[in-house]
Amino acid sequence: MSSTLKILITSQKGGVGKSTVSANLAAYFSYTSGKKTSLIDFDHQATAGKWVKKAYPIGIDCKTVDLPNAKGSGIALLKAKEALRKAVEVSEVIITDLTWTDVLPPDFLFEFDLVLVPSSLSRVELDSTLEFINRFSFVFNSRLRNPPKLVIVPSRVDNLQTYEGIFSKSFNAGFFLSPPVMYSASANDFFGTEFFVMTTNDSIRENFIEFGRSIEQLGQIETDYRQNSKPEALTPKVSGSILDRFRAVRNSSQNPSVRTAANDSVKAAVSNRGIKSVIPSFLMMGRDG
Repeated sequence: MSSTLKILITSQKGGVGKSTVSANLAAYFSYTSGKKTSLIDFDHQATAGKWVKKAYPIGIDCKTVDLPNAKGSGIALLKAKEALRKAVEVSEVIITDLTWTDVLPPDFLFEFDLVLVPSSLSRVELDSTLEFINRFSFVFNSRLRNPPKLVIVPSRVDNLQTYEGIFSKSFNAGFFLSPPVMYSASANDFFGTEFFVMTTNDSIRENFIEFGRSIEQLGQIETDYRQNSKPEALTPKVSGSILDRFRAVRNSSQNPSVRTAANDSVKAAVSNRGIKSVIPSFLMMGRDG
């Protein structure tokens, strides 16, 4: 089995910071971690790809792939898988940017180790993110195949108290919560010129390095697991949809019961107390540790 870490950054909404996270996460792995990194941009506008190609070259292998929507899901899936296969041959890490479209079947999500879904803290975008989780919960909770780990990425966050309150009280689905990618009025000036991990702006650089480090550590846990795992007997699925769980927690005055991630260093340093990336116990069913 390939040891290449494959990360999909996706959302069914535009304007949530997906391309910004994609380009800069690729820069984190290439520049900060020194790993052979590929960026595959499946978006029609190819914003992440343009950012990487125009900025100072740091060794990212960047490909833009226009999926042929008009030719049906079969052709689109073959083209997407072919791009991934070629990238695996030359990369330690693959970052894939995709605005989710139904031209690709849900099974495409199984190609990845991590699926990152950026979302701002607005109720509209949170509801859209929740709908995405609920829609593909059968993938993330699969017992028939190794499911990708789902990571919600709070993006463009400008208030840590709001971030902490929403994500510690409102969600109880099977996902990891990453450190927030903080909002900066100057972030747009970076497009095509500079990466967050290379800037002299200390707050932007340190915030994104913290985010990138948490994704790297979680990815290492997942790739180690996939390489060492053995087929397991089927276990009963947890009853209730993710949407039901969300509603139950939203209407409750109690914080959801969660387990900390296997690696305590995967956390967000957002306050003296800190917010750890957490994973509800039902997502860990059938996995050792």
